[in-house]
Amino acid sequence: MPVIFSAREGTSALGPSPVIDDRGSIGESVLVKNFTRWSTKEIDPRSHAAFASAIELIGPDLYSVEERIREQSKAVDPGVEHYFEYAIGGSGKRLRPAMALLSGGATGRIVSDHVDLAVIVELIHIASLVHDDIMDGADRRRDRPTLNAKWGNSLTVLVGDVLFAHALRLSTKFSNSDVSRRIADAAADVCTGEILQTQRRFDLNLPLSEYYRMVQMKTGALFAVSCELGAFLSGASPTVITALKNYGNKVGVAYQVLDDCIDLVGDEEMIGKTLGTDIACGKFTLPVLLLLQNASPKERDELHALLLAENGIAPEKLVELVTSRGALPAAVQAARDLVDEAEAELVHVQQNRHAAALGSMTEYLRGVLDSLS
Repeated sequence: MPVIFSAREGTSALGPSPVIDDRGSIGESVLVKNFTRWSTKEIDPRSHAAFASAIELIGPDLYSVEERIREQSKAVDPGVEHYFEYAIGGSGKRLRPAMALLSGGATGRIVSDHVDLAVIVELIHIASLVHDDIMDGADRRRDRPTLNAKWGNSLTVLVGDVLFAHALRLSTKFSNSDVSRRIADAAADVCTGEILQTQRRFDLNLPLSEYYRMVQMKTGALFAVSCELGAFLSGASPTVITALKNYGNKVGVAYQVLDDCIDLVGDEEMIGKTLGTDIACGKFTLPVLLLLQNASPKERDELHALLLAENGIAPEKLVELVTSRGALPAAVQAARDLVDEAEAELVHVQQNRHAAALGSMTEYLRGVLDSLS
């Protein structure tokens, strides 16, 4: 069953939260997509239940995040509002907001600043997706046409720019300038990681160390800042803040490796976005890099010819190669190792329901990775 979020009372620099009635309910419920399957195999029900329980714990706050995200279209020029509204209107997983809220609850009480942080990191994430879809030529995202499929690349890249700029403008509302500075740093890392990845397209000699560096910037940085600032806004100690930052970074990198694998063997209908774009665009992700690394000189020459062919390698052929030669299982194991390292960071966080829910998020990731094995 999908999780149903309700709202609770609160105000914020980004706008009012929905107000509950005296029965603790609201007029409309927000349904969260039921992520039980990312590939042809179902996720272990226990892993999915762990995810659902973690999300349910912060349901009222996530509802507020969702409402405030949608309110942001009213804060831009009327000529841009329609495009902005479309960009933010898709039903995403909201993992980064969830991490910000859970980290805040794990180190104190979730307050409006945590909700604001969650809104900002999600807007930055959405902006990066808008630009990604242009570069990858993707025509489907979150179960509907991408902006570039509807309105073309020229307009879409500017919508992405507005999203980035608006998120950074919102970050200046925090009373502590260190918060806005860290958000700006993370946004810069996201963009820099994408630039570096674009520079290394069709690079058959990309070292694994460089791959991980790019992934840490383009994906890990936003997860890391979500958890770091969630704890910072709760007044946590430097040790705990660092531990949660490391947790977020490792979860983010593991999630990107997972995404690399899903691009090859995922269920496009279930996930709701165009798959297979990485290889088509020359992004040699971890399964492919491991395939190349472990190949004999003769096999490597054959793989080079296939990967650089004018029409590209057939997706079915690539899946067969990464599976039969152990590259896909090795990539899945690398992500599992990162998830284990992330969970180990939680030993520095005093246990409560929200800290336990951070552990539930890693349990869910393990379940998704197991479903790809």
